[in-house]
Formats: sequence, C-alpha cells, structure tokens
Amino acid sequence: MPISISTTMKTLSYILLSSFLLLFPLKIQAQTNEKIEKNETKESFWRMFSFKGLGFSADLFGCVYSLIGDNISTEVALETNFGNRLYPIAEVGWAWCNATDEGSGIKYRTNAPYYKAGFNYNFLTTKDNPNPKHYVYGLFRIGWTNFTYDVETPPITDPVWGSSVALNLKDVNGSCLWGEIGAGIKVKIAKGFHMGWSVRYKIRFTEENGENSKMWYIPGYGTNQSTCFGGTYSLIYDIPIK
Repeated sequence: MPISISTTMKTLSYILLSSFLLLFPLKIQAQTNEKIEKNETKESFWRMFSFKGLGFSADLFGCVYSLIGDNISTEVALETNFGNRLYPIAEVGWAWCNATDEGSGIKYRTNAPYYKAGFNYNFLTTKDNPNPKHYVYGLFRIGWTNFTYDVETPPITDPVWGSSVALNLKDVNGSCLWGEIGAGIKVKIAKGFHMGWSVRYKIRFTEENGENSKMWYIPGYGTNQSTCFGGTYSLIYDIPIK
C-alpha cells in the first residue's frame, strides 16, 4: 500500500523531534560542564592568590654598613602575603649622612626619612609546592624622599679677583624619585621567622637640587648617580591571619 506524503512528513517530524529531545540534554550538560570549569578556574585563581597573612621586617644591612661607611640607612617594611606568591610591600626608612670629601674638603650632611612601595614575587611557590619554607623572589620598588641637606666648603679662591669665599649652606631642599628592581632570598630560621637578603639595581628618575649646590647623598637611594646598587639584610616575622 503506498505511503502518503502526510504520513512521511509525520514520520520525519517525529524523528527530528526525537533527535532534538535527545540532543537538548546533552547541550544542557555541556553548558553546565563549561560553567563548572569556569567556576573552578576562577576559584583556582583566587585560591592561588588567597590572603595568607602579614609580614613585618627590619633591615640590618644599613647599620652594619655604617661600620665601614660614612652613612647609616635602616628601614622597616610591612608586606601582605597573597598565596605565598605575591607580596605587596611598603617600606619606610631613615638615613643619616655626615661625609667629607678628602680631595676637595667639602662636607655634606643630611638626616631624613624615605619611602618605598612595590611588591615581591616568589618563584618557588607552585601548585605542587604551595607552602615552601624558602623563597627566591624578584622585586620591584618605587622610592621617594623629600629632605634638606647642609653643604660646607673650604675657602674657594676666585680666579679673576683673587678673593676667597667659603660656602656654608644650611637646610637646602632636595628631593628624588627612583625605581628599584632586583632579586632576593628568604630562608626560614624558626617558626614564624625568616632571614632575607636582596640585591637591588636602582635607577634615578627625577631629582631636585638646591639653587647653588647638588645633592651628594640621597636618603634611601645612595650616592647621587643616575644608577647605583644597593642591598638589604632583613629579619622577617610572619604574622598568620586567617
């Protein structure tokens, strides 16, 4: 018996409807799986940079260096620990300098604070090792200071008139903005305590000198050059906060 067109269309419609009903749950399941994967990725990211606590540190290198140099520079820092990976940090320091240039006899004195902000990034923290005892990290800082300094010179003879004049400049205003990049190591020495070493390459961005003089030493930066090196040797106390 011949099959009518209407019967054929009904059959095709039934097949298409059945296929759609079979595929619809699969589509919903795929969307659900995709949503779960996105949520897991987002959760994994936040877990990777979850808040772990605070750290307080004091630099001892500047005080030790003062035994062989003519300046003292020491600082304290407060850092935030995110996932044992990223450590945003703020540093506040104080520097004192009383130096005399042996060749020219010029004396330079200053006593002022300085400020830094930036972060450390720990390269030893991984998914398989989320809580390393020792850290190897890279660092970045922006430093700034605004201070006054004194300059004294021996009598300087004018080559034209032959007269001698000694300069005695007091409370000359100066300021400087610089950046620091470098690397460091933190080693666990006891529960809650680390010792840390860092080496830093400093780049001077801007400077503001007095009208009749130039800064010789910049608190927090060092000798006034376009670039210089520095270092820290710190005792760190880790403050766990859950």
